[in-house]
Amino acid sequence: MRFSGHDTFHCKQQWLLKGVRFIEECENVAFNDTSKAIKFLGVGKNMVSSVKYWLESFYITSSHKITPIGDFLLGLNGLDPYLEDEGTLWLLQFYLCHTGYASIFNILFTDYFKDKVSYEFTEEKVINFLRKMIEDSDLKAVSPNTLSTDFKVFIRSYLSISKDSKTLEDDFNSPLLELNLIESSEKDVFRINKTFRHIPPYIFAFAVMEIADGLNKNTLSYKLLQETIGNYFCMTNDSLEEQLQKLKETSDNFVYNEDGGMANIQIKNNNKVERDNILSRHYAQ
Repeated sequence: MRFSGHDTFHCKQQWLLKGVRFIEECENVAFNDTSKAIKFLGVGKNMVSSVKYWLESFYITSSHKITPIGDFLLGLNGLDPYLEDEGTLWLLQFYLCHTGYASIFNILFTDYFKDKVSYEFTEEKVINFLRKMIEDSDLKAVSPNTLSTDFKVFIRSYLSISKDSKTLEDDFNSPLLELNLIESSEKDVFRINKTFRHIPPYIFAFAVMEIADGLNKNTLSYKLLQETIGNYFCMTNDSLEEQLQKLKETSDNFVYNEDGGMANIQIKNNNKVERDNILSRHYAQ
């Protein structure tokens, strides 16, 4: 589990593109030269580490090399370098949760609420949950200050909570803000915004295929998709079920089955060509 690396900074809108351009220019040694990184990225020393962290967290890079999805979106011929397409934001949210590089995102959108009746949460309750989770996993203890900082970065990734005009613009510079996944009902009380969502169909289909590919399966249960995509995207059960039933409209590669009240999705052919084709069709619209 990882609860640090961002150096207290949430990801800024332009960082991912700047980071990719920097790696393209300097290749594998890009972040080895901090002075060069500071000059190229136009940020301070601590922010250089943060840019590197967020590139990995969003799976734009892996082991500091640009991934296929990173190149597809942000490369020299990338289809959405300025993150203007809503579908791109859902892809970023998907990978942020699914890779688990930045642990708190996967944990808060999935594990934390497994035994909860309410989607409300506070910093204190989340930190207590994380400390117990770390202890139960026999991992090295993480200081409460580190967990508190990580929680605040999580919140700022989705919600602008500053009333200070000097930092308000900075708060609104988070790419995931417009997904409206987190709400604040009152001071220091937050809520996962589970609602009926319409995820762009091809983006949703691609995410389903990515999960199946990672598990090396061609059939995924409704329960598994509820615990992954449904939670990552804060979808109600009704909206998840509706989108699963409509998957066949994106491609005849999908088959929705309901056997004895247990729904599942079968993917007939899930190779890289098929996944790339699904993704390209979204950006061709």
